[in-house]
Amino acid sequence: MTSSPSRMQQGDLCLVTGGSGFLATWIEKYLLEDGYRVRGTVRSLKDTEKLQTLQALLPGAEFVEADLRNADGWAAAVQGCKWVFHVATPQAVKGETDRVGGAVAGTKYILEAALKTSTVQKVVVTSSEAAVAYGHPRTKTEISEDDWTDTEVVREDYMRSKPLAERAAWAIANDPAQNPNKVPLSTVCPGLILGPSLVPWGRYSLQLLKDIAEGTQPVLPDMTLHVVDVRDCARMHITIMNADATDGHRHLSFGAVGKMVDLGLLVREQYQGQGLKPTTRLLPKALACVLRFVSQDVAAIYSRIGVHIPYTTRYPDVYAYQYTSLPDMVHSSMQSMLEHSWIVLQPDQTKKP
Repeated sequence: MTSSPSRMQQGDLCLVTGGSGFLATWIEKYLLEDGYRVRGTVRSLKDTEKLQTLQALLPGAEFVEADLRNADGWAAAVQGCKWVFHVATPQAVKGETDRVGGAVAGTKYILEAALKTSTVQKVVVTSSEAAVAYGHPRTKTEISEDDWTDTEVVREDYMRSKPLAERAAWAIANDPAQNPNKVPLSTVCPGLILGPSLVPWGRYSLQLLKDIAEGTQPVLPDMTLHVVDVRDCARMHITIMNADATDGHRHLSFGAVGKMVDLGLLVREQYQGQGLKPTTRLLPKALACVLRFVSQDVAAIYSRIGVHIPYTTRYPDVYAYQYTSLPDMVHSSMQSMLEHSWIVLQPDQTKKP
């Protein structure tokens, strides 16, 4: 897909929210390499060590303070920007509470601030497959961008936060009173994001793989994963921002398909004899059926356990994936975690001296 000549130009100022995150730092890196100016938001500028790390990784980027749960700072953050990538969201990790409230409030703050400016020309919001693919009948035969997760069925906080926040973005963008200049919106709905981390702090996607690799997650649900490499996902965001044909559309983002148990099997194959005990046991279906009544986590994914519902994007020509091999994604993720010392291997006991 080719971009319109009137779209992004070198030197344009781009805002990337959640600018210290796994995906956001790759978006910022590619924007800088392509000749754009970058402003990233962080929750606080008081963490000078983290800020120095970001500035060393992303020379030329500017960082400003803005929190999803606070209206302050967003008007200043969007000042002078042409292109807004709203990536920030409360994560499915310990320490995050009220993810629905934070995600919805933050989305409203950034959209309202962006649409009040005279400079912003488009907004791309990072949503998730969690906004699309859950809570449907097990008899469903296909999932596409036309679908929305059923938040009456799915009650887990993080998974509810994604469809509710994305719906809030569309409501604001489609309201002439709040968007009088008709600034276009597009959203990206990635599957599980794997790949190397630029920053030395981990987030949900790689934590899941770490738990599987180390065997701290005792069993895995029998479910299909739609996986995208973080580098592809970042490039896809920029491609969507640059293409007017994507205006007003949601876009699934996935480059490979496999089973969750494949993550454990690939770690075992790639790092055999090096001290890891990856999880490869499946959660029994009968137990999953019982657990869904007492566990919001299991209830949220129950419609996907033991069935394969393929994802079919309505816009297959938007982006050509470069990193499409699940084994390569797992390997690059593991190597990144090893380099950051999130995982430590033991000497290979299978090799003879």
